[in-house]
Amino acid sequence: MMFVWIVLWITAALLAATNRGNAAGRWLSLVAFCGGMGALASVLEGWIVALLAQQDIDDEGEQVLRVIQRGCSWMSYYGLPYGFLCFGAAYNPDKVPSVLVRRLPAIAALLPLAMLVVPIAESYPVHYDILAVWAIPYFLIGALLLLSKRHVHPAEKRSHAILLIAVLPAVLIALTMNFIMPLFGLYGLWRYNVWPISIAFVIFLFALFNFGFLGVQLLIERRQLNYSLRAITSGTAMLNHAIKNDIGKIKLFTDKMSREAGANEELRADLKVIGTAAGHIEAMIRSVHERTQELRLQPREMRLAELVRVQLAALREQTAGCGIDVTAQYDEDAIAFADAEQTSEAINNVLQNAIDAMPSGGSLTVTVIAGKRGSTIEVSDTGSGIERAHLRKVIEPFFTTKSGRAMNFGLGLAYCAQLMSRQGGELRISSEAGAGTTVRFHFKAVKRTKGA
Repeated sequence: MMFVWIVLWITAALLAATNRGNAAGRWLSLVAFCGGMGALASVLEGWIVALLAQQDIDDEGEQVLRVIQRGCSWMSYYGLPYGFLCFGAAYNPDKVPSVLVRRLPAIAALLPLAMLVVPIAESYPVHYDILAVWAIPYFLIGALLLLSKRHVHPAEKRSHAILLIAVLPAVLIALTMNFIMPLFGLYGLWRYNVWPISIAFVIFLFALFNFGFLGVQLLIERRQLNYSLRAITSGTAMLNHAIKNDIGKIKLFTDKMSREAGANEELRADLKVIGTAAGHIEAMIRSVHERTQELRLQPREMRLAELVRVQLAALREQTAGCGIDVTAQYDEDAIAFADAEQTSEAINNVLQNAIDAMPSGGSLTVTVIAGKRGSTIEVSDTGSGIERAHLRKVIEPFFTTKSGRAMNFGLGLAYCAQLMSRQGGELRISSEAGAGTTVRFHFKAVKRTKGA
């Protein structure tokens, strides 16, 4: 049980640390913490028995440990169903009546608190008959909320399936072993929870480093991306400063030599070439400097359909020339609170990537979707696609699948991802080599004030 205790508390800590703004992540962290408290109660029982056998503890010390152990048991038996119900409601709020969304945690806490306020002394560690009256429905309602979640955005389907596989079996087995079997006089079956919990932890770790789990991987990627972009900004600033100083010297002495050249037309022509080259380098440095500065956002409420129409219209001749069929579906209700100019640039970048992936023609599908949890712009192409090994790297600065092409530095998707992150949204990319790529810009829901 010590392994289960450690595993569950590690999971709880990871979920709590990386999901501060995600209510579902916080409630799932509580579920893992309460499960760990049950394992800790078992560990304490083993310690007490060992200390008594060695006569290394007196009656008073044993009583203190028994009180702590019982507190851990209560936290597990009462907190686990409560936390799971609240997790289900936070994860699938669309299935919860709007009047209960914020009040549910307080209302659901009344029954477990009542069992603490009026403890039943003759029952150890809890009175299973009374506990089952509310704990089993809490578990079942939470499970139904998880299973009934419907996705507006296809990118969420895989993460939802992973969460179900990791969480639901472990919780339902714990429900059976800890809450249902004791009703039939079968106690101590909680020992078998170690296997489903271990499997769930392996799935959690696998998802954490490959697909993401309730946003944990996304946070890690954002930190790596932000660190890389800060390094780019710092490095280019130093390089810009050094080159700018030397360019100033070149221009200064070129002007001086031009004045001294007199009637030597050949020398004057050569100096003009040097001056022109210096001016070009200076312009390029200025452009790089502007592109590596921190994005200054000017967000406003905007309609995404209008934004996409403008970008597709600008690329109409290019797509027609490449033999690309363009299909667009617009939901006029799709709105977002974002920087229009920067977002337009990001959409243009992704559309251009899609066109580049179909040099011999293909199909480009752009869909604008409105939903309760936010709006999405989806760009799909039937181009060459991206190898699975490269898919996780495409938003890393300087990584590119267009090696050898002129003026391609691998910065486009990195800036798209950073932009969406700073606007509170996400850039989601799915692809299959030879079958095409889909890029989704997911914007968080626009909060409306009452009466607006």
